[in-house]
Amino acid sequence: MRLLSSASSLKRQLAIATLVVLTLLGVLVAGGASLLFERIQARVMESRIEADAERVLAAVRRGPDALYLDQTRLDAAYSRPLSGQYFVIHFNDTKWRSRSLWDSELPAVGTADAFVRAPGPGGQQLLLTTKEFYRFGQRFSITVASDYGPLVKEFRRGLYTFTVLWVAALGAALLAMNLWLGRALRPLAEARRQVAEIQAGTRQSLDDDAPIELAPLIRQVNALLAETHHALSRSRQAMGNLGHALKTPLAVLYTLVDREEIRANSELRDALLLQLQQLSQRVGRELGQTQGAAASGTREPFVASRDLPAVIDALRRAHHRNLRVELVLKDDERWPLERVDLLEVMGNLLDNAWKWANSHIQVKMETEPDNWLIQVDDDGPGIADPAQRQRALQRGLRLDESVAGQGLGLAIVRDVVEAYHGKLTLGHSVLGGLSVCIRLPRQRGLAKSGDPG
Repeated sequence: MRLLSSASSLKRQLAIATLVVLTLLGVLVAGGASLLFERIQARVMESRIEADAERVLAAVRRGPDALYLDQTRLDAAYSRPLSGQYFVIHFNDTKWRSRSLWDSELPAVGTADAFVRAPGPGGQQLLLTTKEFYRFGQRFSITVASDYGPLVKEFRRGLYTFTVLWVAALGAALLAMNLWLGRALRPLAEARRQVAEIQAGTRQSLDDDAPIELAPLIRQVNALLAETHHALSRSRQAMGNLGHALKTPLAVLYTLVDREEIRANSELRDALLLQLQQLSQRVGRELGQTQGAAASGTREPFVASRDLPAVIDALRRAHHRNLRVELVLKDDERWPLERVDLLEVMGNLLDNAWKWANSHIQVKMETEPDNWLIQVDDDGPGIADPAQRQRALQRGLRLDESVAGQGLGLAIVRDVVEAYHGKLTLGHSVLGGLSVCIRLPRQRGLAKSGDPG
């Protein structure tokens, strides 16, 4: 029953069902043919033996002195030893036997006109009957026997040929069914390819041109995609409106922080500026996402070979440091994640590496069976203490005040990774500095936590 479970392959289920049905059909046909043959063979043999008994009776002739058996009227098989054709005639106290019996005797039949199967001479399979006749004023009891073994052997040979042909037909049927199913299930493969294109952001809906059985499902999926897209658009629009609504109060707060009474308390002013900067970055990030989504209408995939060079060039100009950046990635590989999210992640990771690296940064982006892997290594001082690595992910915390920044980069990266249900770890790099490793699950990477649908 496990082979026919709903989780197994449809082609496998149908192949097993066809195999079982055709095998059972073959067994039933073979069994039915065997029973039918036995009945036909029995009737043919019985009719033949009855006719043989009458022919033997016709060979009994009246002579000048007594009755005799005219051998010229008998089948030649009765004269050939162990030929498979036998008879015994009883009348009065006289007994005539066919020469074919040689030294053997026929088994007793018992009841007249009954047909009996019994072993015969030389291991033969005999069918016998005894007939009572009246001729020339005498009562004759004639027992006739015939070997039906050759007929059985011929049937078994035919049954073996049938079995071989049936197995060959079964194999051909399974092969033809597999080919036919591959063609019949082609629309499912096409629908799966289109779903992958929707995940990659190059398509918005499935084609309606599908078989009758698949069309209702495709219509339901398209309706669900339309509802999800509509809900996502409303959510992004609401987020954009909220971001724009917050920009004015933030501007007012920045103005208030610059007042003399706030400037007089430098500790309070630094704390307020830090919180305002975090709010501004968050609002800017959400506005950038909603504007990018509104402009494209679909998810724009991230292409590392296309997008990373621009980020690296911008960091070179911003930091005025010409570091060697080694890219380990596949050309034109498309990651079906929000492009703005990946740009923000890579921008912050590379910005952090640029601040600490001595001369070399390595960026690796590759696809694992279950995850998308992002790894950024540098040859800087690194973070040897595991506890310090965890502190480095806290928002606004800077482990070294000698390097400019607000300590937000890795915290923002952590927020994006958590939104995609991913995992961010800090470790020791093969280059000698810090290694930042991100794994985003492929099966859930397309739907961030908090996104509608």
